[in-house]
Amino acid sequence: MLALTFAATVHISVLGSFHPVQFELQSARGHTLVVESQGRTEVLQGEHTLSLTGPAKVAGRNGAMVRFRLGIPDGVHREYIGKLDVRPSGGELLAIVEMDRETAVAAIVEAEGASGLPFEARKAQAVVTRSYLAGAHNRHQGFDFCDTSHCQLLKEPSPSTSAASRAALATRGQVLAYKGEVIAALYSANCGGHTKSLAQTKWEGAAIPQPGYPYFSVACPRRGKASGHGVGMCQMGAIEIAQQGYSAPIILGHYFPDTTIETVAAGATKAAAADSGKISAAPTARAAPTARAIPTARAIPTARAI
Repeated sequence: MLALTFAATVHISVLGSFHPVQFELQSARGHTLVVESQGRTEVLQGEHTLSLTGPAKVAGRNGAMVRFRLGIPDGVHREYIGKLDVRPSGGELLAIVEMDRETAVAAIVEAEGASGLPFEARKAQAVVTRSYLAGAHNRHQGFDFCDTSHCQLLKEPSPSTSAASRAALATRGQVLAYKGEVIAALYSANCGGHTKSLAQTKWEGAAIPQPGYPYFSVACPRRGKASGHGVGMCQMGAIEIAQQGYSAPIILGHYFPDTTIETVAAGATKAAAADSGKISAAPTARAAPTARAIPTARAIPTARAI
């Protein structure tokens, strides 16, 4: 039993890469928005669009989370589920969405995953994504994460019937833990054959993920030109391993040696014991400074095109 803190919601800055000075707000079909702006409260519903040029708070009736559309004039528009807080920041506007953590997990898995991704690889991605959301701290001031690759990609909510949502539901509350703490699990597109240990990155200060998991250099079936920082789970490698019939626990145990998978209910402070019938029964690997072999219960051939 681990003493883990797992907040039910997460605050994510959205659309910031477009450097907005104005937003267009619209309610999703069948939803009603309550907008507090410039000292007044306005109810927004139907197809009416409201222009936001300054601070504003948006929620459903009685402060509930709600589905809404937010966009840049003559630019991208996206749908979100949660509460919206618009703040001024250095001549621009910040749009911060407070959303349910599991909604964020599914949306990120949807944005980070490719079409045809094996379901076990999606489940592994969901656990890694959730671990990062629960374990990474001090990425930004005033909110938790952004919606870009600086943190994790996030666009719109994943449909409830999508593979991403099903992967999030199948692993609900599951996180990677090391020495009693959730790790800020990292991943990259293609490690090029071996992942990097934390020491190999030469990261310093704020670049070092929290808490002190060292990561390890492990062998990976995915070869070719590396793409990304190469630390933690290799997304292309996870696809290769899943295609050979290995489960999400095997994928996670391979890329994150010496961790356990714990299940925490949203808002709870204690982790549930691992259920041997679920993904959280993943075997742990012994730490070693050298590169590790890929699981050998079944031979994994050399990398092939995805």
